[in-house]
Amino acid sequence: MDGPQVKALAHRLSVAVWGHRVDRIDVPVDRWQANVLLKHCAGHHVLRIYSHGCWLIWNFEHGVSWLCYPVRRWSWEILKVGGAFIREPMVWAADPTGVAARPRRRPLIRSQLDDGREIVLSGRPLFLTLLTPDLWRHPHLADLGPDPLAQELSVADWRFRLRLSEKPTIARALLDQRVLAGIGNPWKCVILYATGVHPATRAIALNSRQIQQLAAAAQICLTRAYQHYLGDVQEGRLCAVYDRAGEPCPTCGTAITVDRCGRDGHWTWYCPKCQCPDSQALLFDTW
Repeated sequence: MDGPQVKALAHRLSVAVWGHRVDRIDVPVDRWQANVLLKHCAGHHVLRIYSHGCWLIWNFEHGVSWLCYPVRRWSWEILKVGGAFIREPMVWAADPTGVAARPRRRPLIRSQLDDGREIVLSGRPLFLTLLTPDLWRHPHLADLGPDPLAQELSVADWRFRLRLSEKPTIARALLDQRVLAGIGNPWKCVILYATGVHPATRAIALNSRQIQQLAAAAQICLTRAYQHYLGDVQEGRLCAVYDRAGEPCPTCGTAITVDRCGRDGHWTWYCPKCQCPDSQALLFDTW
């Protein structure tokens, strides 16, 4: 799961829940021990639901926040009175080209709103309950970089952030959440393909023109991905190279290559011709 998916999920939940009071919260006692702060959210209104990178954040009126991170597959479901689905479960898969069906898991949290609807969290996420003033001092959030979907970053910001990364290649630096929060592996591949940058290029070796193109491509890519997950953009071919090893490049016809750029276990799909050191930026002409 990546930033655009979580941001789209936050938007949908916010539209459904914002301003409502949570009347009841049920947590399975055989899965989690009772959490006092979690239980104390019952009877309070939700002020805000938003995301930062891959973190989903709920703010309540009495100064308590929920943090949820998709370590494993999860789903958020909105149920109307009587338990019927208002819409299909909001289940996000790692593959941005589609959502694969999975068997429903037992609920981890079932929250009943003041209008009778229920918000149900299932799956295996990392879930934290914190006091809102302490939110950004928590170790999981304190080291996060800026979210490109939440704020506009200048070329100077990008240059500064990339130099902060301890990862040698640009492919690994883009996935470093301390540099930029929310870029997942599929969109890393799309961004590099759109700018014509080889994934093994050293991050500190990028010139100003390449960084400018990288910043512009990331903004376009992540925004379009977010609109796609909201349903505002038809699926089409969002990923020209991701998970297409051996298929012809949409631009030059060269077979797409897949390789690892480091020891972090993430594969990178790219075109060896369009993304050679002397290539020019494609700027999403093949989208």
